[in-house]
Parts: sequence; structure tokens; C-alpha cells
Amino acid sequence: MDFIRISDVKIKVTLSQEDLDRCVTEGERERGSDGSGGSHGTLRAILREIRQKTGFDATGERVLMQMFPASDGGCELFVTRLGKLPDKLPGEKPGEKPGDKPSARKPASLPAAPPPLRSAVFVFERLSPLLSVCRHLARVGYPHLSAAYCGDDGLWYLVLQEKIQSDRPSPLSFAEEFGVRRRAGAALAYIKEHGVCVSPSHAVADLAPLA
Repeated sequence: MDFIRISDVKIKVTLSQEDLDRCVTEGERERGSDGSGGSHGTLRAILREIRQKTGFDATGERVLMQMFPASDGGCELFVTRLGKLPDKLPGEKPGEKPGDKPSARKPASLPAAPPPLRSAVFVFERLSPLLSVCRHLARVGYPHLSAAYCGDDGLWYLVLQEKIQSDRPSPLSFAEEFGVRRRAGAALAYIKEHGVCVSPSHAVADLAPLA
């Protein structure tokens, strides 16, 4: 693993295919009778190694993990600490134990959590439409990770992130005027095996000036 400390609360981790395989194996070993382990165990194994090798400790905190696949079968992982987990339920008073006087406690109003992100993959027959999409996204302040690949099929692939929102159209819909949206799972699997990475995590910023 390679590590780049971005800030006190964010770190970039580059994992090879071997690193991922090892962490998956460690995660499976942690599988308990309660069913914990698997993908959760893999993430715990990665966080544990980050802590041991860099001192970046997310124990007891909410964590945002953003993963982008790399052309060599590994990935780039961005880990952000979001703050300590609450030690009491919303609405509880100091010294009050969970479950005490539930009828007397008024429900607390909680801020809405931001929508989760999902991968969106767009395919282009030529490079120039991909560059046009990157230029527009850079102009409007696209805030997420992005990656660009050239496939063995001669097509260009742009991997973006979008918020999952059912009540409004995706802000990435305009990209379908330049290319074709593909199912993310199948497209990511293809470029992992048959794609050359042009920009692994900041394609929008890297390629927009070329449009």
C-alpha cells in the first residue's frame, strides 16, 4: 500500500491487486458467528493497516470511504474521518441511560444525511466529446472523483460519481448528449481488464484544459 496524507482527516491509499486480495482474505478470517466479516471485515483490515503504518486512526469515528478502480486491478481509496460516533441517542440528557423514560423524551429533529454516491460511466467514440464533458463539469464545479480510460475496443470511458436522488434528474444527464451511459458494474469490470488509465482520480480537472 502507498499512502498520501491529504489533511488531518483525509488520506489517500493506493492498493495493488495483491493488497486487495490480502485484505479480503483477512476480512474473511474475521467472519464470526454473527455474520460479521466479509466486506466489512475487508474494510476493517484496510483501516487497521492504515492506522498501523501511518497513525491515521479512524477508530470510533464515522468514516467516508470512496474507492476508484485502477487499471492494474487495484484501486485508489480516499478515507475521510467525519467525526466521533455519538455516545448517546439524540434527545438523551447527560446521565440518562438509553431506554430511561422513553415516553417523556421528545424525538429530536435530525439533519438530513447527504445522499450516497454511485458510479456513473459514460462511453465516447472519440476523445473530444469526453474532453467537452470534462470542461463543462470543471466550469460548474464538479466536486467528486473522476477517472478516464481508453479501452481495447478503441472507445473512451469517463467514470464519474453522482448523488443518488429519486426526486430530481441526475446533474450528469447532459453527458448523454456527448456519449452513452453504460451500466457501471459491467463497464468498470471491462476497463479493469481491458482499459488503460489516462487519469485515475481527477480526470475532470486534468482533461478540461485540453478541450
